[in-house]
Amino acid sequence: MTARSDAQARVTAVGIHRVGDAALGINWADGVTSEIPLREIRLACGCAVCRDELTGAPLLDPESIPGNIGAYRIAPVGNYALTFDWSDSHSTGIFPWEMLRALADRSASEGR
Repeated sequence: MTARSDAQARVTAVGIHRVGDAALGINWADGVTSEIPLREIRLACGCAVCRDELTGAPLLDPESIPGNIGAYRIAPVGNYALTFDWSDSHSTGIFPWEMLRALADRSASEGR
């Protein structure tokens, strides 16, 4: 693989699955399988309700997101992202594969 194809494989999902009620599993084209806690994904929402559109500063109070947040629906957005319908009634965020891989890598390094 070339450096470009290695980088692309890192952020190309080849499968997703639920891990119980609390996490999302993603199989990546580079052979890695990740598990990301759903709460971590919800906290990373970049929509205009959760982040200031001009500065990118977080607007979402982490204390407002329950530890047992669930996703009623997980759906693709084209070939570049996922969207979620959350149990806290939020559903406007788009989560690009690059963001999800960064969350997965951070979660793995923190031992979650």
